[in-house]
Amino acid sequence: MVNKAKFNRDDVVQKACFLFWKKGFYATSTRDIQQATDMRPGSIYATFSSKQGLFSEALHCYANSITNNLNQCLKSNHSVLAGLERFVRQTIFDNQDQKPSNLCMLIKVNAELTRDDPALLALNQTLLSSFEKHLSDVFTLAQKRGELPTKLEPINYAQNFQIQFSGLRSYLNRPDKEKFADQLINQIFQLIKQL
Repeated sequence: MVNKAKFNRDDVVQKACFLFWKKGFYATSTRDIQQATDMRPGSIYATFSSKQGLFSEALHCYANSITNNLNQCLKSNHSVLAGLERFVRQTIFDNQDQKPSNLCMLIKVNAELTRDDPALLALNQTLLSSFEKHLSDVFTLAQKRGELPTKLEPINYAQNFQIQFSGLRSYLNRPDKEKFADQLINQIFQLIKQL
């Protein structure tokens, strides 16, 4: 008879995602993973094959979460740009006490991983590229609806948005900078409309 897992895989991956987002891949020990997930090392390795395997699933979890959040914001707003702005505000302001960092996990990982982990680095690059493609599709829709001019390619809007948004998140990761957030978010969308 096969033993049934005594844990919820999605719950474990979400806890690991939070842990890796907070500490980074290299600084997260097996003991840290054990404590965060309430799993023994044997169960972790039997389920995910390695720390890298769990980290890969955590990266997918994070990427799916931000894409789903963006899609939800787009569905619940009257315009594409309003939905995109809601996504930015939600990411910056909502549930701050539940986030380990203001920085995007994929950006943090991109800065942390070395060539010693080519598979993880490639996965992270793929997830970043997928999100950029999704943003490009969002800006294509904004252009089709007449919310933005068509003089720039959607990918250029997506790239500009990512630079502005990542920079904003990095800036707001410093102490006592939240008071500037509203003004800076407004500036991002003014700049987008002027491109």
